[in-house]
Amino acid sequence: MKSALSIRRAVASAMVLAFVALAGVALAATPDQAPPVPPGQARVWFLRQLLPGESFHPPLLYVDGAPISTIGEGMVFYRDFAPGRYTFSVENCLPQSGSSQTMTLQPHTQYALQVSQDDNGAWDCNPPQVSYLQQVQPNRVPYLFAQVEYAGAR
Repeated sequence: MKSALSIRRAVASAMVLAFVALAGVALAATPDQAPPVPPGQARVWFLRQLLPGESFHPPLLYVDGAPISTIGEGMVFYRDFAPGRYTFSVENCLPQSGSSQTMTLQPHTQYALQVSQDDNGAWDCNPPQVSYLQQVQPNRVPYLFAQVEYAGAR
């Protein structure tokens, strides 16, 4: 017998799928929607695909240990930075390998980081998801952006 929680998750997932089907291409994002990268700056895009059935908890993103924003499913946003070395990480209640990326940002360059998760990774945590952060290869950007909604700068 299914628990009330699993039934609610199934209904929520069905509603999200219906919304995405109705919205269709209108949700598709492209890096061209953003203004040009300011002179002397670098741009980092943060994206999280919509994967029905996953936890809806929006994990918090950090830059050098300082929180910058949460990221919901099916979203992409950007933040501009001065060139330099930064450590980007994503919220987890337990330390996890693969949950951070240290990058040296070059001026007039754009980067993309993808948040993914495993809902079965941290049994002693609430929420129990484990989040990961990976740099996206430039050739995958159009494919991944087409599946998310543009949320602007954060």
